[in-house]
Amino acid sequence: MNLELGFQQALENQQLIYGALKRVHIYVTRCDYEDYFQEAVIIYAQTYLKYCQRNQDPDKFKPYVFQKLVWRLTDMLRQEKQYFDFHGLEEFDFQRVPESEITQIDFVDWQKLSELEKEILQEHFMNGISLKIIAQYHHQTTRNLRYQRDRLLNKLRAMN
Repeated sequence: MNLELGFQQALENQQLIYGALKRVHIYVTRCDYEDYFQEAVIIYAQTYLKYCQRNQDPDKFKPYVFQKLVWRLTDMLRQEKQYFDFHGLEEFDFQRVPESEITQIDFVDWQKLSELEKEILQEHFMNGISLKIIAQYHHQTTRNLRYQRDRLLNKLRAMN
């Protein structure tokens, strides 16, 4: 039993794959529809191979593989959402206050600030982004960023 037979079965049962994609609300209008379709074909082939190796009832395969596809595609959508929720944080780089405006703050001696302190000043104080989100983005702990924030505030008070 090889994987090629699983792929042949997947291509013969494309309607089942389309149905699973539809069940998890992945429609043809999505730009990544073909990617999900290909993933579903691969999942189908792998499931077919494992199912046949266990010598289970072939009549029950279609409901089994359909449910397997639905679960795995749902997991993929969740992973994609988590990825974009986290990596979507990069969008606030486009909303940044321009460097020219930051450097116009008269009392700040920019040479005395570390890069992380400059980021906290920019993202937290000027753009209002929470320390928790900044910590995730910079792979820091929130405790460390609170410490850095307090240090930054002390430096700014001393400069003013």
